[in-house]
Amino acid sequence: MDDTLLRRIERLEDIEAIKKLKAHYWYSCDQKNVEAVRDCFVEGEVLIDYDGPVGLVRHRDDLYAVFEKVGCQPNIVEIHHGGPPQIDVLPDGRATGIWGLTYHLLDTSMQVLNIIGGYYTDEYVKTEAGWRIQRAVFRVVSSSTLGYRDRVMKALHMGAGLPRSG
Repeated sequence: MDDTLLRRIERLEDIEAIKKLKAHYWYSCDQKNVEAVRDCFVEGEVLIDYDGPVGLVRHRDDLYAVFEKVGCQPNIVEIHHGGPPQIDVLPDGRATGIWGLTYHLLDTSMQVLNIIGGYYTDEYVKTEAGWRIQRAVFRVVSSSTLGYRDRVMKALHMGAGLPRSG
């Protein structure tokens, strides 16, 4: 097989593996599978910087702790819907990606629905276990918070960023 064709096939396989990794990450978040979420990242130090309650995390085990505390409550119902990706595979076992995300977070205790849109900029590393996330930055570009009581919904916030707490 032509060397150029082989490289093109490997690149496409790498892109597909990164897509599967990100889909698995979001699905694991929605299923509250903390171990699977943690294992989407490289072992040890990472850079995870998400607008909102996760904030800045520099080790995958710290993400584990934050996710378990914030996301794994029975009143929190989430769904991540992302894509389409813009993935660039680099020649040194690394890759970058930009993903759009629409995220719904329903808090059944507070009777609030948050709908957040934004973009991830990720960096990936190919490890012996496959592709893993080394850097993930999420920035909010739109946010809506709706309250609901007695079958009536009320807009509590709508804007280009998250509502200010307090």
